[in-house]
Amino acid sequence: MKFWWLTDTPRLGAERRAVEALAAIEGWFELDRWRFHEGKLCAEGVIVAHAQRYAVRLVYPDQFPEVPAWVEPQEGARWTTHQYGAGTLCLQLRPDNWIPSATGADVLRSAYDLLVIENPLGKGGERAPSAHQVGEIQAYDWGANPVLIGAACRERLLAGRADDLKALRWMAADEVWPILLHDAEDRQSTRGLPGADINSWRFEIPVIVTPVIPSASTPDRAALIDAGGFAPETAALLSGSNALAVFVGGGELTAYHLLAEGGPHRRRVFVLPEESGLRSGRAPEAVAKQVAIVGAGSLGSKIAESLLRSGVTRMTLVDGDVLLPANLERHALDWRDVGFRKVHGLKRRLLGIAPGSEITVVDQNLNWQRSARTHAWQTAAVADCDVVIDATGDAATALFLGAVADANGRPFVSAEVFEGGIGALVATSLPVRDPPFAAGRAAFLAWCDAQGKKAPETGPRRYEALAEDGTPIVADDAAVTTTAGHTARIVLDIIDGRPPPVSAAWLLLGYQKAWLFDGHCHTIRLSVGERAAADAPTEDAESKAFVMALVKDWLNEGKAGG
Repeated sequence: MKFWWLTDTPRLGAERRAVEALAAIEGWFELDRWRFHEGKLCAEGVIVAHAQRYAVRLVYPDQFPEVPAWVEPQEGARWTTHQYGAGTLCLQLRPDNWIPSATGADVLRSAYDLLVIENPLGKGGERAPSAHQVGEIQAYDWGANPVLIGAACRERLLAGRADDLKALRWMAADEVWPILLHDAEDRQSTRGLPGADINSWRFEIPVIVTPVIPSASTPDRAALIDAGGFAPETAALLSGSNALAVFVGGGELTAYHLLAEGGPHRRRVFVLPEESGLRSGRAPEAVAKQVAIVGAGSLGSKIAESLLRSGVTRMTLVDGDVLLPANLERHALDWRDVGFRKVHGLKRRLLGIAPGSEITVVDQNLNWQRSARTHAWQTAAVADCDVVIDATGDAATALFLGAVADANGRPFVSAEVFEGGIGALVATSLPVRDPPFAAGRAAFLAWCDAQGKKAPETGPRRYEALAEDGTPIVADDAAVTTTAGHTARIVLDIIDGRPPPVSAAWLLLGYQKAWLFDGHCHTIRLSVGERAAADAPTEDAESKAFVMALVKDWLNEGKAGG
């Protein structure tokens, strides 16, 4: 604790003099005593407003004067709507506008002004103006058990145009039981909406809409059903089930949650702003791009999540590894996915963020021994994507993927966290402009030799490197997450049509003072040259005629079989 009253006794003296002078000069405040209450220095007394006496306590928090003092009723009374429960008064001096030069006496004056305006223990006065600048959604009380609905869906519902309305209920913790109302148009959005999922405790409940508005005198289930004028089959459904009844009229929505047991509960309806996709920053043509991420470990999982949250909703994920407890320190997944293939767990996580995404998984490593047929179609699935990302940290796989991307004219990005977390490499190879990845890697290794330093190598265990004194150092989550962010940024720039320049095609990111890095934030922008002009391919007319004849026969066979 800070113990401000002991470490800053001059300020303590100033506070004491200010409060005691207020009591001596102003007739509306009577100081009873100074004391410690619940471990905090306090001045207790009475504020007199309109001949009413308010027993108050001025409380100095431990972090005073960096944070404000406050005034509260001594007996926990509820005096005004400008009050947090039966506790702290919401005053003109408060956390959002506090300045350390203000004093507890200033806070007492603010409390007095509030009580004079509102006169809560007297005949009552006008309500003091509010300075709260938070929106309805941020300020609501979860105890309202909210019904959430998008602004556009609400307008369609009021206009009678909402098609296939559904209610999704969360069986959540923290006494939160939200219900999300959505229609068919909502579910067609790019980001999508979740469906029922027993693993996440989401359940669909029947939703019934009626234009009849119930009166305040219809509190029980039977009266509510009768007021709604529902058809007999609908009334029978509502009589014994967990359902949501929505009454539409007068430009408003009224919602009652009908529990299987007990009476109906009226819920507050909160309208959600139409902001889906606004924070991704992607143009529609960029959103349509598909990205392949090979390697769904700590680095690949975080690249995938960052791209998804940035508007890339079409991905192909490739990895045959299984998530183990030791992976949790750096991976985007958690214990719910331990024991499962990483790509399947990652797909579940991504769909939990943007349910309308198109996520394809290949749960095998491309360098495994397996059927050549399987290898061919899995490689083709990667080659069909608009950008290919290597997040394996394996040089052989990176070279293979670079060759596949180059052969198919695809941008290629390879990301690698150096062992020990000393830094990272993010290499870009764009078709036509940059040399193929293999040539770029050769140029990088030659550059390392020219600096008199070999490229960082693996330590005695994977993810480790050795310090100069022989101590193992490990790449931690901060190194992985930082590298994932830089990689995602480069991929997004490629998708948006503004790739990194030739001079920064190979980006070396320093996180520690080691190797060629001066320390954290030391960035080396490395050019590995430009692609050499290729010789025009020669054509074998005889071979071309041969294969085209085979294609013709194949097409004719298809027509005959059709």
